[in-house]
Amino acid sequence: MEHPIMAVTEAQGRRALRHADFPWNTKVADPRKEHNQRHDHRGVLSVLAAAFACGRTCLRRVEEFSADLGKAARRRLGVGRAISDTTLFRLLAKQGVKGLRETVWSQVHDLLQRKVVGNDLFPFGVLSVDGKSLWASTSSHVEGAKTTIDPASGVLTAALMSVRAVLTSSRARPCLDAEVIGEKAGEAPAFRLMFPRLAKEFGDSFRIVTADAGLTCRENAELVEGAEKHYLFALRENQKSRHALAVSMLAQAPLKVGTTDHRNGATILRELRTVTVSDVSELDFPGLKQLWSLRRQVTLNGATVAVSDEVRYFVSSIPPTLLTPTQQLDLVRLHWGIENGHNWTMDVALSEDD
Repeated sequence: MEHPIMAVTEAQGRRALRHADFPWNTKVADPRKEHNQRHDHRGVLSVLAAAFACGRTCLRRVEEFSADLGKAARRRLGVGRAISDTTLFRLLAKQGVKGLRETVWSQVHDLLQRKVVGNDLFPFGVLSVDGKSLWASTSSHVEGAKTTIDPASGVLTAALMSVRAVLTSSRARPCLDAEVIGEKAGEAPAFRLMFPRLAKEFGDSFRIVTADAGLTCRENAELVEGAEKHYLFALRENQKSRHALAVSMLAQAPLKVGTTDHRNGATILRELRTVTVSDVSELDFPGLKQLWSLRRQVTLNGATVAVSDEVRYFVSSIPPTLLTPTQQLDLVRLHWGIENGHNWTMDVALSEDD
């Protein structure tokens, strides 16, 4: 179901198009026939990008968006009076993906060079990587989608997932790359396909890589270490021996830093503990220098009993003296910028969770 939306004014459309005037890569090929084309190919793609950014994910709404643009904006893009939803559908059905990643990279590089995007939230560049749902359906299927069957109802669901990398040390939180997870693959292998590209393309923009537990493994740690970056990976019970050892070693570790926040009638206590490890053969993890734990306790309205009290554990290759205790705590919290920034935006603008 499409969300109700307000009309886009001509001025709003012009502002959106200024940001969507992408430097389309030469690999972005026009799949249409060479003759009898009313609209410029890259102009149509720019209109689509601008419309999507304004929440117009239905092609009929994109058509209305193009019609609301001023004559000057349409003339500059070479898209005629308006682009019909049929024209948009026919193009998207044939459009290949080659060159789209390079187009985004070019745009991000431009923003970095002009200092529109920078590491303004943390003293070191931080690349956060996490899984994200792209699409799910109980009525259709696409190539490469994973399928699951609900044992109770027998309903089959097809879903596409991806791994995405976001520069969370920037207030803008741009997505630098993404890798679709194959039908018989997982998040960790997808990371190994994506990270070498990122290290080559944006290696100067980040120094630390953070990731959730689904990406934590020896191979990915070696990859980050090989790129001369530091990692902070979450550690959960699925890695039984390492997790148990982390729990044991951090149980007696002194408190490194603690904070108390008050929000919407709730009191949130955070406590960070770290322990430096060396010659602990049972851990067997490349470049490992420290184990971290973060306790997060939430109480409501001054109650003595917490409504939630959880402890999360991490493996880290960050040198113990590189960050202050406060910065270490900030780094753990910074990772969730990928969820609260990028993922939230995609869910609202493109309705990905729908």
